[in-house]
Formats: sequence, C-alpha cells, structure tokens
Amino acid sequence: MSNAENDPKPSIVTSNRTLERWALLAEIVGAVAVVLSVAYLALQVSDNNRLLRSQAHYNGLELSQRPLEMMIDNENLAAVLANCDVDPEAADRTSWYRCSSYYLMQFNSWEYLYYQNDDGSIPSQLWNGADASFKYRVATRPGYKRFWAESQLAYDEPFRSYLAAQFAISE
Repeated sequence: MSNAENDPKPSIVTSNRTLERWALLAEIVGAVAVVLSVAYLALQVSDNNRLLRSQAHYNGLELSQRPLEMMIDNENLAAVLANCDVDPEAADRTSWYRCSSYYLMQFNSWEYLYYQNDDGSIPSQLWNGADASFKYRVATRPGYKRFWAESQLAYDEPFRSYLAAQFAISE
C-alpha cells in the first residue's frame, strides 16, 4: 500500500471545502432572510402609518361635526347660539355659558386639526377647509371674538399665537 492511499489529508481538505461552501450558502440565505424581513417590516410600518392617518382624519371630522350635530338635535341651543353669534353682549349669563361651552368645543376642534396638520397626520384638504371655515367664523361672528377674549388662556403656544393672528386680521 502506498503512502498516498493511507494519507487522510485529501479527504479532510475536501470535507473542509464542502463545509466552507455550506457556511457560505448559509450566510447568503441568512442575508436574504434579513433583507426580506426588513422589507416586510417597512411594509407593515407603511400600512400602520396609513391607518393612523385615517384614524386622525376620522377624529378630526368627529370633533368638528359633533358641535354641529348638537345644534341640529337641539333647536333651543341653535337659537341661543344664533343670538350669541350676532350679539354676544346681549346674552344672559346662562345663554352665554351655553354659547361659551359650544365655542370651546369648536376651538378645541380647530386646535386638534391645527396640530394634526402640523404633524402631517391629516390630509391637507381637511385642514384647509376647516381652517377656512373657522377663519370665516372669526371674521363674521362677534360671539367667537368674545369667547376668545375671555378664554384664550385655555390654549397654549403655538396655537394661541396662530389664533391671535386670525383675530387681529379680522379686526
């Protein structure tokens, strides 16, 4: 028998090469799995962001519409508010309290939409329409001006300055 036949080195070398190939293949498969996992995670984050924007949109609509629904449901409240809008100084104490509470809900809605727009959480079209509507009310309804004069400290910056600028424009 020759020494070449008894020498175990060629089979060890072949075995090491095979093992190295399997290790390389495992690394490649692992890298592909990581890339696919990251892609899937990015897709999930995108879907979650879309869902959060949709929820913020719904919340904005809900907050904006609730005070209007109250007026539709309550004719007496609608009449009191109509009077407050035109001549808030003529409102008796109870009527002004009701109007002031209503205006508070309106301004809270405006504030919510302001910050959601600032965060990019609602469609710009929703903000533009709501903001224009609120600006119109500020410019044309004295009740909003009285409420602001009495309650502006309920709002913090930068929203307070934004509203102050809207009231300054309307005067």
